[in-house]
Amino acid sequence: MNDKNNKISEILEKYKSSFSKNDLLNLESLLSNDLGSIKRYSLFTDGACEFDDEYKPINAGIGGVIKSDNEILFSFSENIGVKTNNEAEYLALIKGLNLCIDNEIIHINIYSDSELVVKQINGEYKVKNERMGLLFKKTHELLSRFDFWKINHVLRDKNTEADELSKQGLSK
Repeated sequence: MNDKNNKISEILEKYKSSFSKNDLLNLESLLSNDLGSIKRYSLFTDGACEFDDEYKPINAGIGGVIKSDNEILFSFSENIGVKTNNEAEYLALIKGLNLCIDNEIIHINIYSDSELVVKQINGEYKVKNERMGLLFKKTHELLSRFDFWKINHVLRDKNTEADELSKQGLSK
């Protein structure tokens, strides 16, 4: 098996400029003999927003949980004032990433029910709004501090804990 991994590693080395940094790290970790020793964590984030009768944002909250092996290690819920729903989604992600960094978590699978945020972070959607552009940039600055990260879109029913925490943040 080791010979097979060495051959795969040689091929990866030859073509590594074709892979994204994240994909290369993921492939290398899959090939390493220490795969079992890398502890992976999950970050679930969500933002919530309340609107007035004219559908203008009047209040926003964020929430999230960091898990390991389905056990909640950390959670957060806070009010962030008057923000749009998309800003709240980004600010929840930023808060969660900072919490990971503060606790020396360097391998993270991220889950968000915001398709827009996930697709912008993954480069599938362009960021057109200036305020969102600043949040996008801050998010990528934080992500660059991780050895491995992957962001995934999940449906709201798979993000219930973060959803509940973000709604609790509305009333704080």
